[in-house]
Amino acid sequence: MDVESSATELNDEDIPILDASMLNSSVDFEAGMSWWPPVTLILILACAVVFGFEIATGALTKMGRLLEMGALSSPHVAKGEFWRLLSAPFLHASDDHIIGNMAMLFVLGLACEHAFGSPQFLFLFVVAAIGGSCASLLHHKTSVGASGAIFGLAGALIALFRRHRSKLQLRDRRIGFVINVWAVYQIGVGILSPHIDNLSHLGGFGTGIVLGALMPPAMLHDREAFGRRLSVIVLLALGCTALAVMSIWFVPRLGG
Repeated sequence: MDVESSATELNDEDIPILDASMLNSSVDFEAGMSWWPPVTLILILACAVVFGFEIATGALTKMGRLLEMGALSSPHVAKGEFWRLLSAPFLHASDDHIIGNMAMLFVLGLACEHAFGSPQFLFLFVVAAIGGSCASLLHHKTSVGASGAIFGLAGALIALFRRHRSKLQLRDRRIGFVINVWAVYQIGVGILSPHIDNLSHLGGFGTGIVLGALMPPAMLHDREAFGRRLSVIVLLALGCTALAVMSIWFVPRLGG
């Protein structure tokens, strides 16, 4: 073949043009998502078991018993019972309370555990729970429930979608909008109801936004190699340690 003659036959239409879509590949956010996220399901099971002890010991009708078990209370925390910052999110005040929280924990946990990986997800849940509890202390009321941690998961997802929007492909881009609307709606309901701990919601939400912006998403890396990172192992160890320390005081109180 005559190279020179072939070259002269090429025109502008024969030369491929690279655009941004070719240079920047994106990852389908839902690809490979498991319907059985292990850490999320363990947390739901733990809350359900604790709720069973609440029913058995009459804590749902006796505020004193709920407080004794590990509800959040400013005077108790001031005395050094810091473990309540993490025990209170595992306690709930009623059937509706736990059912609503566990439903949202499953939905948001499904997405967060897929995005950040199980080790980082556990750390996210624990720190968001503590962040929500710390904010809740400002209103000096007795408080229980996992909603602070759950708002943290929502905040982390919003931060993730915002920071990595060019790398993540959402099949339905309304997901982020729906999470925002849900968060605003819940906070609005909390403003209208004196029984809802809005400070916990805001504290957890803010904590989740910070962590979601800082933590690298596992889904954008090789998951097996990502799980061996020192930073990921450290976060997992911190989350497990916080839960273990809390359990030393919390678990013996469940049986009355």
